[in-house]
Amino acid sequence: MGLIDGFGAAVSHGNRASVDAFHAAAVRMLGYAPDPGAMIAAVLAEDPDFIMGRCFQAGLLLTASDKRYQADLAREFALLERLAPQANRRELGHIKAIKLWLSGDFYAASQAYADILLNCPRDLCALQFGHQTDFLLGSASSTRDRPARIIRHWSEADPEYSYILGMLAFGLEESGHYAQAEEMALRCVALNPRDTWGVHGLAHCYEMQGKTELGISFMERCEENWAGENYLSIHNRWHLNLYHLENCDFDKALAIHDRYMTVTRDSALMDMHDSAAMLWRLAMDGVDCGDRWTPVAERYTEVIDQAYIAFNDMHAMMAFAATGREAEAQALIAAMEANAEGPSTSSIVIRTAGLSIVKGFHAFGRQDYATAKTLISKARHSAHLFGGSIAQRDVINLTLMEAAIRSGDRAMVEGLIAERSLMKPESPLTDFFRKRGSEAAAH
Repeated sequence: MGLIDGFGAAVSHGNRASVDAFHAAAVRMLGYAPDPGAMIAAVLAEDPDFIMGRCFQAGLLLTASDKRYQADLAREFALLERLAPQANRRELGHIKAIKLWLSGDFYAASQAYADILLNCPRDLCALQFGHQTDFLLGSASSTRDRPARIIRHWSEADPEYSYILGMLAFGLEESGHYAQAEEMALRCVALNPRDTWGVHGLAHCYEMQGKTELGISFMERCEENWAGENYLSIHNRWHLNLYHLENCDFDKALAIHDRYMTVTRDSALMDMHDSAAMLWRLAMDGVDCGDRWTPVAERYTEVIDQAYIAFNDMHAMMAFAATGREAEAQALIAAMEANAEGPSTSSIVIRTAGLSIVKGFHAFGRQDYATAKTLISKARHSAHLFGGSIAQRDVINLTLMEAAIRSGDRAMVEGLIAERSLMKPESPLTDFFRKRGSEAAAH
């Protein structure tokens, strides 16, 4: 006999203790608190046939954006296939999403998570796994629409309500609805000040609108709510640093990087991306990053052959280009080229945008700015396909700007500054670009 979990969604399982433990792990996942994976693993060690528990564990592996987890995901799917005859409709939807992801059809897997919510709007696991696939696939409208479809089935009386608001705020921001996004994010953090994804959404809103001082004030004022032990603490620190970069406070940004963002043997892939992207921006702004790049590049050698998520490959190339690791850079390009013509989502993204952008960053590192401009210009407006947020992908535009400055292409610099000024007001960083562009053109 099945039960109802803590979200109000049906499970096929009859062990109340296991269902409650699963819900506790899922809530920790919503708050990006450690360690939902260990929590659900302990449940499954005692109750291995708990289907929704296995779907949850598989979802964590699926959204990790690291190909090294694919073998574990395949093993989970094999177990779920055996258990599928006992699964309910909700759980079958999760199993379908996992199967599609393993087949390489990431778009269909994302839609499978959306389909679950049509009949089970209280399944916040399907919502968050779908939300994360939207992020990995750069599907801005889906990031907005997925929580919008189910929010009427929830209210402030539900303890998890803020998490839906936070996801909706991020989706609205990524879709360009900044006023609505800001309002939604403020509701979220007012309801739950420790909702780190809501904090993250509000940081995005301020960044996109050029509300730099408001962003700094907000992030510093509520630092104790987002900077503790959670999986977003480094990334939210990265967002705070974007404001300092906009103010040309490069020394402060570097000091924050060194204190909080230095890559170690234990750094997760997404935390490595934050370090690489921050160092790359600082280096383009004229900051000597010294040997800070070395541990970053060494860690990226572990994933050279993945050709799985182009967003990962772009950040790996930053580290290889910055450290002059030509052999590693060429190996990364070769892996992407080998996967460029297949039918999978990874292949589609590589040939549409990923390969050109990664080669552009490689050319930039070799000081071939003309080639970098050509390659990056060709693909930058398709770069949303390889995921991440607008703020994260802005490094592509900044690299193009820097290539234009260093090649003395004043017309391109002015054009890019005009683009940049459309959605946010002038800033010290914009003035910095304009001045350097004029100086480079004069020489």
